[in-house]
Amino acid sequence: MSNKAHKTTLKAIKAIDLKKWTVTFWLVKRYMANHAAHYSVLRVNTDAKLQKRLKGYVANQLQGKDFHLAEYDFNNADGDDTLFTITVDATDFPKVEAAINAGFDNAIAKEYQELLNSWAYVVQLEHGNDRLYAWRKISTLTQPKKVQSRQATFFVEHKLVDVEDKEVFLIDPRFDFFVHGGMIFIANKKEFETSMNFREGMKAKAAEVIQNFNESGHFKNVDLIQKHVGDNMHHLRKMASILKAGYYQQPDYIQRMIEVSKEEGWELKVEDGKVVIEEETIDLLLKLLNNDRLRSPINNEIFDAAAKALVN
Repeated sequence: MSNKAHKTTLKAIKAIDLKKWTVTFWLVKRYMANHAAHYSVLRVNTDAKLQKRLKGYVANQLQGKDFHLAEYDFNNADGDDTLFTITVDATDFPKVEAAINAGFDNAIAKEYQELLNSWAYVVQLEHGNDRLYAWRKISTLTQPKKVQSRQATFFVEHKLVDVEDKEVFLIDPRFDFFVHGGMIFIANKKEFETSMNFREGMKAKAAEVIQNFNESGHFKNVDLIQKHVGDNMHHLRKMASILKAGYYQQPDYIQRMIEVSKEEGWELKVEDGKVVIEEETIDLLLKLLNNDRLRSPINNEIFDAAAKALVN
């Protein structure tokens, strides 16, 4: 979907009169099996006052300001005025939506204990066949069982009441991402990636890159990259970006990388036309493989730029 289509979708969301939409509150439960995430949902009844407040939260965050839209990339940096876009099908959200679509076949929360240990909560706004979802990952600050550690009290019936005597569920006024029309609009990249199990996806992409390197015959000691990347999210993002960009698969790219590195005095070790991977130069190699080392045509300065947009 083009950026123009993204803007059209966001414009349509901003034009929605949420007062006319119904609200349903869902708790999302998650468990992992064979590195895949599985989701179930629990419907939670809400009163009219809370429903109005939830609509207000969505309207304030999504409709109340102008955003710059950018396609989601593994190396994007969060920005207050930016929403990153990605198609729903590229994420785990269809699994959650399928569970929610079971509707009244889903259980309703009746006991406070059922609220505990949830993965996230979803506010579903619905009008006819049109739906808008707002997702919030539950953190240590909003997890019900953690509330008592914040030493909060309530003023109830003319007296302060200790929070440990209350069954509390905290709702944050900001959401991590929104879903509408087959598109996800990401407000909090880190929580989105955690929520949607992107670490496992990135690990799979890293493994694919490692396999490609081994098969290409251009590298020695590829196992050092695998050891270097490990489970580190920053390094996994880099590997996913390398795979997505695919520069290393272009004809002569590796050869040009070797030639330019020699010309510029960059410390890549090369033997028999192959790049010898060394622990001290792995970060440099990954930058070059992702074409992250760029030169300004204005003043000839060289920059490392992980997030970049091609100028047509």
